[in-house]
Amino acid sequence: MAVGRHDSRDVALLLGSMGLNSLPWGFTLVVLPIYLNEIGFSAQVIGAVMSVSSVANTIALIPFAIAADRYGRKPFVLAGFLSSTAAYLLFAYTRDLNMLLLASALGGVGLAGGFSSAVWTPAWTALLADKSHERRTGAFAWSQGIWALALTAGSAMAVIPFLLRAKLNTAFGASYEYAFLLLAGFAVVSGVVLLPVRETPPKRTKGVGSRRWFRLRSRSQIAKFSVTVGMVGFASGLAVQLLSLWFNKMYGASDTALGPWFGAAEATSLVVVPLIPRLTGKLGSPKTVLLTQGLSSALLAVMVVAPTYQFAAGLYIARNFFMNIAWPIQQSYLMGTVTRQERASASAITYTVWGVGSSISPLLAGYFLSGTSFISISAPLSVGGGLYLVSTVVFYLFFRNIAPPEERAIMRRGRFGIPRPALD
Repeated sequence: MAVGRHDSRDVALLLGSMGLNSLPWGFTLVVLPIYLNEIGFSAQVIGAVMSVSSVANTIALIPFAIAADRYGRKPFVLAGFLSSTAAYLLFAYTRDLNMLLLASALGGVGLAGGFSSAVWTPAWTALLADKSHERRTGAFAWSQGIWALALTAGSAMAVIPFLLRAKLNTAFGASYEYAFLLLAGFAVVSGVVLLPVRETPPKRTKGVGSRRWFRLRSRSQIAKFSVTVGMVGFASGLAVQLLSLWFNKMYGASDTALGPWFGAAEATSLVVVPLIPRLTGKLGSPKTVLLTQGLSSALLAVMVVAPTYQFAAGLYIARNFFMNIAWPIQQSYLMGTVTRQERASASAITYTVWGVGSSISPLLAGYFLSGTSFISISAPLSVGGGLYLVSTVVFYLFFRNIAPPEERAIMRRGRFGIPRPALD
């Protein structure tokens, strides 16, 4: 099915609104761990603050995805975008630990995104797949690029509190307060941008939206994908969620110094947008993931022996380049190999498994980073890199002979194996 004029416009609106809503994540990923450390919280408590975001995300994903498959996706995307506003308002106005934990649970914190992300992510993913049709892989490549551009801008915004203090003599607490209020504004605007998107009410299909696992036609594919993405979630929580704190502990680098490096790391994914359809067209999704995520895993582990924070940050930029190729391919692959009516549910189930892993591992990362030895501080990245690599190999072994629709013709020509049919 070709992409019509209205669908093309809606794809652009979906991508733009997602970018605006994701921009604060880059800021919190860089600033929040160091900010909480500066106001007196230990690394273990900071790990708990990051973990509770994943816990809330994990609990809420499946119920809201089931509802989105039944009743329509756009209302849930809109509700999720707007609900993150409350999190930034809480971060702006409180230092009470209980309120900070509530803010983290509500959303927009780190990579998990809390409750708000659970509401919008599976519905948004399914809606983008519905609107982009056979251009799905390209649309997901653009989604990764725009998400990374948002994280780049958000990471660059890490200098805002410093600039407010240096140029306007703003008090320490107020400098962060104003920054968090700005993030709340981006969340509101993202909802406004989404409003013109059109959606046809979904047809009721037997078994779709059911809470009973065995009714899902795509259950085998979802189960196998959940295994691989669960390992990615654990590795992400261990190695990436507290990465700015790792730089701070290992090299003494500040959030102001790290902001541009984190921004550059995310900006690399803009380069990969045209590469992704070409790579999957030549190699297929499983082989492309094996190559790119495998390289990304190795670079992450090597960061622990970097002599300076600049060298380690350069390795992180290279790591992100390859990971930003692998992740949208996996998202598009799942959407292309499960039943269309189960896309939001499939996305939610796999993200839930991802969330379970990423809920636990920041606590472990905080424990390691509370130590002072090289082995303790380097453990999050070395162990995380190993888990990423295991996930990569398992993904290839599971899916090397299963192709999404747009890759089946290539497989039939013998370019990379013999296909088994995916569910339409």
